[in-house]
Amino acid sequence: MDLAHCSLNSVTVKGAGLTEVADLAAQWGFGGVGLWRDVLDGVDLVDASARLRQSGLRVTSVCRGGMFPQPTARLRREATADNRVAVDQAHALGADCLVLVCGAAHGDLADARRQVRDGIAELEPYARQSGVRLAVEPMHPMMASSRSVITSLSEANDLVEAIGSDIVGIALDSYHVWWDAALPQQITRAGERLFSVQLADWVTPIHGELSSRGMPGEGCIDLTGFVADCRNTGGYAGLVEVEILSDRWWAADPKDAVHAAANGLAAV
Repeated sequence: MDLAHCSLNSVTVKGAGLTEVADLAAQWGFGGVGLWRDVLDGVDLVDASARLRQSGLRVTSVCRGGMFPQPTARLRREATADNRVAVDQAHALGADCLVLVCGAAHGDLADARRQVRDGIAELEPYARQSGVRLAVEPMHPMMASSRSVITSLSEANDLVEAIGSDIVGIALDSYHVWWDAALPQQITRAGERLFSVQLADWVTPIHGELSSRGMPGEGCIDLTGFVADCRNTGGYAGLVEVEILSDRWWAADPKDAVHAAANGLAAV
């Protein structure tokens, strides 16, 4: 892949600040950056947005909103307030979308899924007013108890269709969905609702639920086929993010991590 058609997600170089992430992306010729909210702390977002545009970088996503299921009313109010802050940040940066990590079950799985649906529906008018698209990220089933009860693209498609808003779509990460036999058909079904496409490879053994991902080409996922499906049958026309949560690569020099990401993407 041409790096101009790719985006460097900030978590790939975890520990680097926004300026360093942007500098690395620009130096390597990436077309954009995906930003986790930790790199936005204490940053003047209007100024940051202007500097990113001057560097020729598009903000492909802000991560994350969500975490809708909560065991108490007070925690649900806090999650609602935080989601509005996330929308404000995505708006200030002109991001393509705000990624929603929907939240885990707290005992009652069906109730958690209802809270996800209701939470997105409640956030939608605020996001629409701000001009921010919301992207539901289906996650691997092993994360249902810690990160999200939306655990397949089929389920995400059902959810998005039930909400029925043109600003609510899907963020699709190869790491979470590669195993699904129905993936090609569900990508076709998602179609124009694909707001974000992210790449990470599956490597074993798994040594951490959140931090065992590989650079493209290090694992077993057919990333070339995955991107082709998203482009050709899903119709996705945006930048493809490389988002690597990896203890191994976080311990490396950020320059080495970006070098490895660039080399891996070149073969996709």
